[in-house]
Amino acid sequence: MSEFDLIERIIAILGDAGTGPGVRLGAGDDAALLVVPDGFELAVTTDTLVAGRHFPAEAPGDLVAQRALGVNLSDLAAMGAQAQHCVVSLTLPAPEVAWVEAFAGGMATAARRHRVAVVGGNLARGPLSITIAAFGIAPCGKALLRSGASPGDTVFVSGRIGAGYAARLADAPAFYEVVPRLALGVALRGVASAAIDVSDGLLADLGHLCAASGVRGEVALEAVPIAAGVEPAAALTAGDDYELLFSAAEAPPAAAEPVTAIGRIVAGAGVAVLNHGKPWSPPDCAGGYRHF
Repeated sequence: MSEFDLIERIIAILGDAGTGPGVRLGAGDDAALLVVPDGFELAVTTDTLVAGRHFPAEAPGDLVAQRALGVNLSDLAAMGAQAQHCVVSLTLPAPEVAWVEAFAGGMATAARRHRVAVVGGNLARGPLSITIAAFGIAPCGKALLRSGASPGDTVFVSGRIGAGYAARLADAPAFYEVVPRLALGVALRGVASAAIDVSDGLLADLGHLCAASGVRGEVALEAVPIAAGVEPAAALTAGDDYELLFSAAEAPPAAAEPVTAIGRIVAGAGVAVLNHGKPWSPPDCAGGYRHF
């Protein structure tokens, strides 16, 4: 099957997952044409997943697709953006038709689940990798940023920390079935003072938020909702949770995804962890996931 035949096959498998609100022109032309509603601004993110580093090289195509889209949409969730569209670039060492068809099917399933239109992309020869650019919208001036936390704010996190790490070790389906907290992100507009998703590790990502805000974060270890069977050090540093970590002046209203107060924002810089009031640090001063 030629490159162009394969592209046509992908488009056919995507079907109605390639169109939706705001899509004036989808996949098949030199570029997609998208409409941003009046009073909204566009949030754009991109992420690359490389075989052997971000997922096992032998992983099924449909699962890889679900993970690739989920981790990208998690960034939109952290911005409080409503996910709208994405473009997908797939690099393959060889045209393995069955794998590509499974990938396209998994992408279609994930796109429908999250109400995102796949409006284009690219296919190239090379080491197996997936790059997605995802687009969302938020009312002008209402997107969540990392830079708004203030002393006196409480630090909250959704879900259970360390679950992604445990799934990764076990190569369990949950590792691939990333669930971006899109609804929670939208609900936090006007409530959270700053937000970030937990991709590189809770402590590392809280550090990014605090650095952007010019404040210090203090975490109460005993308050962190850690997944069963996961050591605290791994839970707080391993990443891959894709939960939302945010600061707020007061507890947010009840949401579909439960959140837990785990600490506070104070004057200063950096992040400190206290275990029942006593300083605590993970072994070897683990600092979260790093590409280099």
